[in-house]
Formats: sequence, structure tokens, C-alpha cells
Amino acid sequence: MANAGKNDGGVVWQGRPAIGVYVVLYGALALIAIGVLVGLELYTARALSSISGAFYHSLKVGPLDIPDAVEVITALIIAVVFLAKVIGLVITKAENSYELRTDGLYVNRGIANLQNTFISAMAFSDARLIRTLGMRIVGRGVIIIEANDGRRFELKMIKDSSVVQSLIRSSLSHPTVRIEK
Repeated sequence: MANAGKNDGGVVWQGRPAIGVYVVLYGALALIAIGVLVGLELYTARALSSISGAFYHSLKVGPLDIPDAVEVITALIIAVVFLAKVIGLVITKAENSYELRTDGLYVNRGIANLQNTFISAMAFSDARLIRTLGMRIVGRGVIIIEANDGRRFELKMIKDSSVVQSLIRSSLSHPTVRIEK
């Protein structure tokens, strides 16, 4: 069985979007939001207990008795938003993988329908690094690869993105020439 294309060069770098720090950050923000909103709701309930006492009583749903229903609903809504963010990050990580070899860059996208793109050293034009303030805080970046034919590829949430950018530039800006004996 023949091995297609990837034997031409050794692996210089390979990676996927690094989402771990984003999961921790969104989790911390969700816990802070729950704490602040539930605290405000409890403070409001105590301050307005004489006016709206019926609003802040427990909720009876069949055999369940939910104390402070407004606070529980608030926490559930924030938890659902957090889970949606985490699922989006997991999908991003699952559908993107990158491999830099001495002969070019392989960009794989998709889960069910995989799209494998190869950018050779001859087609490589530039590798731009984008690091917003938030990305710099968490140590991530986006590298935009541009090809001579107008194609553009984004390498998302790359850990140590400045090092990866320099690896891409050093590997792809100097094409390897093979001479047969």
C-alpha cells in the first residue's frame, strides 16, 4: 500500500487549538456571574421582603421543593451558557488540526467531512500573527497563513503562537531542493 505525500518531510510541529485555558476562564467567569447575580437576588429579596414576599418563596414542583427558585433558575441559565461555550470549544478543537513538515503545512478541517489542505513552500506567501489583549493574557494567538494564489487559512487558538509563526516562516520561506543522484 502506498503512503500518500506525507513522507516527503519530517514533522517540525503539529497541533490543535488549545482550549484548556478558555474552559477554565469561562468556568471562573460563570462562577463569578452566579455568585454576583445570586447575591444581588438574595439582597433584593431581603430588602423587598415586606413588599414582594410571595415572589421569593420556594417553588413546589410535584415532589420537589425548590428553595429560592429565582436563584436556582439564574444558576441554571448561566450553567447552560457555560456548557454551550465549552461544547463550541470542543467542536473547534475536534475539527481543526495542523501539521508543519519540512515540505509544507497540512491544515485539516472538519469532523465528518474532512478537508485536508496542503500549502507547499512554493505556494507560501506570509504568516501573520494576531494576538488581541485577551489572547495575550491567556497565551494564545491566531496565525493567518496566506498563499500566493490568494488562499487564506486560520490556525486558531495556537499555544506559543509566536514560536509557531517563526517555525512556519523558517520552514516554508526556504524551500527544500532535492537533487537526484
